[in-house]
Amino acid sequence: MNLTYWEQDWVHDRMKEYDIKYQEIYNELFDHITTVIEEQREAGDTNTVQVLYEQVVEKQFGGYWGIVKVAASYEKSYKSKVKKMIWSNYRYYINYQSLLFIMILMGISFALPATKLTFAVLFGMILIGAAYSSAYAYITLRVIKPSKGKTSLVYSHIISQANFPLMFVNMVWVLPRCPSIFFNDKYNFDSVYIHYPAILILLLALLLIYDLSCMRLCRQELKGFVNINS
Repeated sequence: MNLTYWEQDWVHDRMKEYDIKYQEIYNELFDHITTVIEEQREAGDTNTVQVLYEQVVEKQFGGYWGIVKVAASYEKSYKSKVKKMIWSNYRYYINYQSLLFIMILMGISFALPATKLTFAVLFGMILIGAAYSSAYAYITLRVIKPSKGKTSLVYSHIISQANFPLMFVNMVWVLPRCPSIFFNDKYNFDSVYIHYPAILILLLALLLIYDLSCMRLCRQELKGFVNINS
Protein backbone atom coordinates (compact mmCIF):
# COMPACT_ATOMS: atom_id res chain seq x y z
CA MET A 1 0.00 0.00 0.00
CA ASN A 2 1.52 3.29 -1.11
CA LEU A 3 1.91 6.04 1.46
CA THR A 4 -0.32 9.04 1.05
CA TYR A 5 1.07 12.47 0.21
CA TRP A 6 0.62 13.56 3.84
CA GLU A 7 2.38 10.47 5.16
CA GLN A 8 5.33 11.01 2.81
CA ASP A 9 5.43 14.65 3.86
CA TRP A 10 5.57 13.55 7.50
CA VAL A 11 8.51 11.26 6.74
CA HIS A 12 10.29 14.15 5.00
CA ASP A 13 9.79 16.36 8.05
CA ARG A 14 10.94 13.59 10.38
CA MET A 15 14.12 12.99 8.38
CA LYS A 16 15.20 16.62 8.71
CA GLU A 17 16.63 15.78 12.12
CA TYR A 18 19.43 13.77 10.50
CA ASP A 19 20.76 16.81 8.62
CA ILE A 20 21.77 14.72 5.60
CA LYS A 21 23.87 17.00 3.39
CA TYR A 22 23.69 15.22 0.04
CA GLN A 23 20.51 14.89 -2.00
CA GLU A 24 21.33 11.45 -3.44
CA ILE A 25 21.97 9.96 0.01
CA TYR A 26 18.78 11.52 1.36
CA ASN A 27 16.75 10.13 -1.56
CA GLU A 28 18.25 6.66 -1.08
CA LEU A 29 17.40 6.59 2.63
CA PHE A 30 13.93 8.07 2.10
CA ASP A 31 13.09 5.53 -0.60
CA HIS A 32 14.35 2.66 1.56
CA ILE A 33 12.37 3.71 4.63
CA THR A 34 9.12 4.39 2.76
CA THR A 35 9.44 1.15 0.78
CA VAL A 36 9.80 -0.92 3.96
CA ILE A 37 6.82 0.90 5.52
CA GLU A 38 4.72 0.18 2.42
CA GLU A 39 5.76 -3.50 2.52
CA GLN A 40 4.67 -3.72 6.14
CA ARG A 41 1.34 -2.15 5.21
CA GLU A 42 0.93 -4.72 2.44
CA ALA A 43 1.63 -7.47 5.00
CA GLY A 44 -1.32 -6.22 7.07
CA ASP A 45 0.36 -3.92 9.61
CA THR A 46 -2.19 -1.21 10.41
CA ASN A 47 0.00 0.93 12.65
CA THR A 48 0.33 4.63 11.93
CA VAL A 49 3.18 5.91 9.76
CA GLN A 50 4.76 7.39 12.90
CA VAL A 51 4.96 3.99 14.60
CA LEU A 52 6.09 2.19 11.46
CA TYR A 53 8.77 4.80 10.81
CA GLU A 54 10.28 4.37 14.27
CA GLN A 55 10.25 0.60 13.88
CA VAL A 56 12.00 0.74 10.49
CA VAL A 57 14.69 3.17 11.64
CA GLU A 58 15.39 1.12 14.75
CA LYS A 59 15.39 -2.31 13.10
CA GLN A 60 17.00 -1.42 9.77
CA PHE A 61 19.56 1.15 10.91
CA GLY A 62 19.85 0.91 14.68
CA GLY A 63 18.39 4.36 15.38
CA TYR A 64 19.64 7.91 14.78
CA TRP A 65 23.37 7.18 14.75
CA GLY A 66 22.82 4.25 12.44
CA ILE A 67 21.33 6.62 9.86
CA VAL A 68 24.25 9.03 10.31
CA LYS A 69 26.75 6.19 9.92
CA VAL A 70 25.10 4.91 6.75
CA ALA A 71 25.10 8.42 5.24
CA ALA A 72 28.81 8.87 6.01
CA SER A 73 29.63 5.43 4.61
CA TYR A 74 27.69 6.19 1.42
CA GLU A 75 29.63 9.44 0.90
CA LYS A 76 32.99 7.77 1.56
CA SER A 77 32.16 4.99 -0.88
CA TYR A 78 31.11 7.39 -3.62
CA LYS A 79 34.18 9.57 -3.14
CA SER A 80 36.39 6.51 -3.53
CA LYS A 81 34.42 5.42 -6.59
CA VAL A 82 34.88 8.78 -8.35
CA LYS A 83 38.63 8.79 -7.70
CA LYS A 84 38.97 5.28 -9.12
CA MET A 85 36.87 6.20 -12.15
CA ILE A 86 38.87 9.28 -13.12
CA TRP A 87 42.20 7.46 -12.86
CA SER A 88 40.72 4.54 -14.78
CA ASN A 89 39.74 7.07 -17.46
CA TYR A 90 43.24 8.50 -17.34
CA ARG A 91 44.71 5.06 -18.03
CA TYR A 92 42.13 4.64 -20.81
CA TYR A 93 43.58 7.67 -22.62
CA ILE A 94 47.19 6.60 -22.11
CA ASN A 95 47.52 4.70 -25.38
CA TYR A 96 49.90 4.68 -28.31
CA GLN A 97 48.20 7.74 -29.87
CA SER A 98 48.59 9.83 -26.74
CA LEU A 99 52.15 8.62 -26.18
CA LEU A 100 53.00 9.53 -29.78
CA PHE A 101 51.40 12.94 -29.22
CA ILE A 102 53.52 13.49 -26.09
CA MET A 103 56.69 12.41 -27.92
CA ILE A 104 55.99 14.87 -30.74
CA LEU A 105 55.40 17.69 -28.25
CA MET A 106 58.57 16.81 -26.37
CA GLY A 107 60.49 16.85 -29.63
CA ILE A 108 59.12 20.31 -30.43
CA SER A 109 60.04 21.52 -26.94
CA PHE A 110 63.76 21.00 -27.56
CA ALA A 111 63.55 23.33 -30.55
CA LEU A 112 61.94 26.13 -28.55
CA PRO A 113 64.11 29.01 -27.33
CA ALA A 114 64.56 29.08 -23.55
CA THR A 115 63.18 32.60 -23.06
CA LYS A 116 60.67 34.29 -20.79
CA LEU A 117 58.34 34.69 -23.77
CA THR A 118 58.36 30.93 -24.36
CA PHE A 119 57.71 30.40 -20.66
CA ALA A 120 54.82 32.88 -20.67
CA VAL A 121 53.14 31.28 -23.70
CA LEU A 122 53.51 27.73 -22.41
CA PHE A 123 52.46 28.57 -18.88
CA GLY A 124 49.44 30.44 -20.26
CA MET A 125 48.45 27.31 -22.20
CA ILE A 126 48.90 25.26 -19.03
CA LEU A 127 46.58 27.59 -17.09
CA ILE A 128 43.94 27.28 -19.80
CA GLY A 129 44.30 23.50 -19.79
CA ALA A 130 44.07 23.39 -15.99
CA ALA A 131 40.95 25.57 -15.96
CA TYR A 132 39.23 23.69 -18.78
CA SER A 133 38.21 20.64 -16.73
CA SER A 134 36.70 22.90 -14.04
CA ALA A 135 34.78 24.98 -16.59
CA TYR A 136 33.53 21.86 -18.40
CA ALA A 137 32.34 20.24 -15.17
CA TYR A 138 30.60 23.40 -13.90
CA ILE A 139 28.75 23.87 -17.21
CA THR A 140 27.90 20.20 -17.83
CA LEU A 141 26.66 19.46 -14.30
CA ARG A 142 24.37 22.48 -14.09
CA VAL A 143 21.45 20.18 -14.90
CA ILE A 144 21.79 18.63 -11.44
CA LYS A 145 19.46 20.63 -9.23
CA PRO A 146 19.13 19.33 -5.65
CA SER A 147 16.33 20.40 -3.35
CA LYS A 148 16.68 23.55 -1.30
CA GLY A 149 19.16 23.07 1.51
CA LYS A 150 20.78 20.02 -0.10
CA THR A 151 23.98 19.51 -2.09
CA SER A 152 24.42 17.01 -4.88
CA LEU A 153 26.88 14.22 -4.05
CA VAL A 154 27.62 13.75 -7.75
CA TYR A 155 28.16 17.46 -8.39
CA SER A 156 30.28 18.04 -5.30
CA HIS A 157 32.77 15.22 -5.79
CA ILE A 158 33.13 15.51 -9.56
CA ILE A 159 33.79 19.25 -9.24
CA SER A 160 36.43 18.41 -6.64
CA GLN A 161 38.19 16.15 -9.14
CA ALA A 162 37.77 18.71 -11.93
CA ASN A 163 39.46 21.38 -9.81
CA PHE A 164 42.50 19.18 -9.16
CA PRO A 165 44.54 20.50 -12.16
CA LEU A 166 44.22 24.10 -10.94
CA MET A 167 45.40 23.11 -7.47
CA PHE A 168 48.24 21.07 -8.95
CA VAL A 169 49.42 23.92 -11.21
CA ASN A 170 49.28 26.29 -8.27
CA MET A 171 51.44 23.86 -6.29
CA VAL A 172 53.92 23.53 -9.17
CA TRP A 173 54.16 27.33 -9.36
CA VAL A 174 54.40 28.01 -5.61
CA LEU A 175 56.61 25.20 -4.29
CA PRO A 176 59.79 26.21 -6.16
CA ARG A 177 59.41 29.70 -4.66
CA CYS A 178 59.24 28.44 -1.07
CA PRO A 179 63.01 28.55 -0.40
CA SER A 180 63.16 32.18 -1.53
CA ILE A 181 60.05 33.06 0.51
CA PHE A 182 61.09 31.41 3.77
CA PHE A 183 64.88 31.54 3.61
CA ASN A 184 65.49 34.68 1.52
CA ASP A 185 67.27 32.52 -1.03
CA LYS A 186 68.37 34.65 -3.97
CA TYR A 187 68.35 31.72 -6.40
CA ASN A 188 65.68 32.19 -9.06
CA PHE A 189 63.76 28.93 -9.04
CA ASP A 190 61.57 30.14 -11.93
CA SER A 191 64.62 29.66 -14.14
CA VAL A 192 64.06 25.90 -13.89
CA TYR A 193 60.94 26.29 -16.02
CA ILE A 194 62.41 28.93 -18.32
CA HIS A 195 65.56 26.93 -19.08
CA TYR A 196 63.72 23.66 -19.65
CA PRO A 197 60.57 24.17 -21.80
CA ALA A 198 60.26 20.37 -21.99
CA ILE A 199 59.04 20.38 -18.37
CA LEU A 200 56.18 22.70 -19.28
CA ILE A 201 55.36 20.75 -22.45
CA LEU A 202 55.15 17.49 -20.52
CA LEU A 203 52.95 19.10 -17.87
CA LEU A 204 50.67 20.50 -20.58
CA ALA A 205 50.30 17.10 -22.25
CA LEU A 206 49.46 15.39 -18.94
CA LEU A 207 46.89 18.09 -18.16
CA LEU A 208 45.20 17.64 -21.54
CA ILE A 209 44.85 13.91 -20.88
CA TYR A 210 43.39 14.69 -17.45
CA ASP A 211 40.89 17.05 -19.13
CA LEU A 212 39.73 14.22 -21.39
CA SER A 213 39.45 11.92 -18.36
CA CYS A 214 37.38 14.44 -16.45
CA MET A 215 35.09 15.07 -19.41
CA ARG A 216 34.49 11.32 -19.71
CA LEU A 217 33.77 11.10 -15.97
CA CYS A 218 31.18 13.88 -16.25
CA ARG A 219 29.41 12.08 -19.08
CA GLN A 220 29.50 8.75 -17.26
CA GLU A 221 28.10 10.05 -13.99
CA LEU A 222 25.62 12.43 -15.56
CA LYS A 223 24.19 9.56 -17.58
CA GLY A 224 23.86 7.49 -14.41
CA PHE A 225 22.34 10.43 -12.52
CA VAL A 226 19.71 11.00 -15.24
CA ASN A 227 18.82 7.30 -15.30
CA ILE A 228 18.38 7.18 -11.51
CA ASN A 229 16.25 10.33 -11.39
CA SER A 230 14.17 9.74 -14.52
